Amino acid sequence: SICHIWFTIAHPSPGYPRLLTLRMYWDGEEHPSVECPIGDFFVIGHGVDQPFWSIPITVTSDGRARNCYWPMPFRKSARITVTNEAERQCDALFWYIDWRKHEELHADTAYFHAAYRQEFPAAMGRNYLLADIEGRGHYVGTAYSVYHSSHGWFGEGDDFFFIDGEEEPSLRGTGTEDYFCDAWGFRRQDGPFYGTPLFEGYEAMNRTSAYRWHLTDPVLFEKSLRVEIEHKGAAFDDAGQVISGFMERSDNFSSVAYWYQTEPHKPFPALPPAYDRLSIDYANMVEAE
Repeated sequence: SICHIWFTIAHPSPGYPRLLTLRMYWDGEEHPSVECPIGDFFVIGHGVDQPFWSIPITVTSDGRARNCYWPMPFRKSARITVTNEAERQCDALFWYIDWRKHEELHADTAYFHAAYRQEFPAAMGRNYLLADIEGRGHYVGTAYSVYHSSHGWFGEGDDFFFIDGEEEPSLRGTGTEDYFCDAWGFRRQDGPFYGTPLFEGYEAMNRTSAYRWHLTDPVLFEKSLRVEIEHKGAAFDDAGQVISGFMERSDNFSSVAYWYQTEPHKPFPALPPAYDRLSIDYANMVEAE
């Protein structure tokens, strides 16, 4: 069982944490149980280096030392890969993978999973999908990143957990910051169970990354789990006046869902191409004074 993973990376490409893909395969499976841009797996989106601390994931060295403490059991083999999908070569990638050998694992042992999703921009007329899982297991966390396409607060959207195919969700939230355990908007913070380590404000082109761990309150499911969140907030007219505080917004949303389940798992949708994961077009950016 893997008990600790540490990475540090030196890469010349702007946005590199979104351009390197982390995958994990348990016991020779064909489809990875973990597939995420490496920065997003460690909570911080947008291809940004940003430090923070929590119980299962902690990032230090100004965002360059990434540590993961999620337990990751396996019976026969564990295969972990990092793929550089940037146009430039990675200068250095160092890692530790710490694991323990056990006498045996229970027959119903659940395996660790993490899957990345994005909508650039969020599709109008339906909720943003955080997770679509089939099988038996328990949901343990969400990392959520938003690139603001317009001014104002984006987080009036409620969260919904549909357990085992139910039509009405067993868990129905009251607002985005409420699900992430904060209140009255976001601010920069971190802690053992929740936080917003990246928060630039409420203006267009500002960036946010938040996390919420279900360590003491995992969401259990026997057959399936679907997790959604509304993308609603402030909307403005052509004159810049607020017309609503609760309308759909077309910001860029991305996320990582973390859960445990017995295998086999439902294969994940294909990841977007590396540079399609960046909200900022670094290749055509011009620096000026």
